Amino acid sequence: MNEDVEERRLWELVNRLDSRLNTVQVLAEVLLDNTAMREGIPGPYLDDVREGAVMEAVIYLSRSNQEDFTRLAKMAKLPLV
Repeated sequence: MNEDVEERRLWELVNRLDSRLNTVQVLAEVLLDNTAMREGIPGPYLDDVREGAVMEAVIYLSRSNQEDFTRLAKMAKLPLV
């Protein structure tokens, strides 16, 4: 029974981490697209304030992903390099 709970927690963590990794990728692509449009027409769709807010979100999510990955590695007893 205890192993079932532990495995369920492990999979919940895996799914949460996967979701946030996808979110970080999408946000990074938005930032990249926004940067590419700076010199073009119609121009960027994020101003400096919004772009900064998105960048803060990417940083926060990246740190959270790193914490969850470390937790996941410990739960699965993976060797950390």
